[in-house]
Amino acid sequence: MSVYAPSEGASSSPLAPVLRQAGAVFSGRNGRSTPLHYGCAAGELAVCVTGVGLLDRSDLTKLTIEAPAEQLSRLIARLTGGTLAPGGTLFAGHHWWCGAEPGSVIVLCERGLGAGLRARLQAERRHVAGLVVEDRSDGWAAIAVIGRRTGEVLRSLGVYGESGDPREVPPFTAHTVGAIETWWLLEADRRALALVPHDDAGRVWRAIERAGRSSGISYVGLEAARRYSLLQRTARPS
Repeated sequence: MSVYAPSEGASSSPLAPVLRQAGAVFSGRNGRSTPLHYGCAAGELAVCVTGVGLLDRSDLTKLTIEAPAEQLSRLIARLTGGTLAPGGTLFAGHHWWCGAEPGSVIVLCERGLGAGLRARLQAERRHVAGLVVEDRSDGWAAIAVIGRRTGEVLRSLGVYGESGDPREVPPFTAHTVGAIETWWLLEADRRALALVPHDDAGRVWRAIERAGRSSGISYVGLEAARRYSLLQRTARPS
């Protein structure tokens, strides 16, 4: 088994200069600076409730896991209790498991959970020959689109394909944004996450911002995003 893990907090978000210019207030979380708000978290929450917000989530842990397809399926079953096909997703133990292709998955979680997941994968080496785990946390940026009008932005970007119907697209899909190949995790109707190479983050961020102008897209911080997620959970019927 091979595991690569960069030093914690080795680099800041590639979007930090853009966000600082926009007035972001940062806070260190688990060794990484994260944009908390832009002066008024309540106003940013209102953006999500009525429109759509653009959020830097490059602080997330991002792991790629590769192994022979059959062995990888068994590994996923042991760790999540579920199955995962290419293009599919699983949310288990506060981790998103995303099927990239046969023999390859991407796992996303809060940065504070990353070390624990890497340790669990390290322990699996006796079960899975050829298991390779790489930490892409510093090599990839993550950009969230969140709010009531998220679908409009994704449709404008072409993420939903020619039909424009989200039901026709797998929950984990690749789509070019600003000429950059981008992985999209379609978490819910009102939340999506784009994964892009570190050096291309600015181009993709600006492309999403342009696509969302007609929908009133605005920058939001982590505080508003968390409050909005809580509102969404409490609004769901029991």
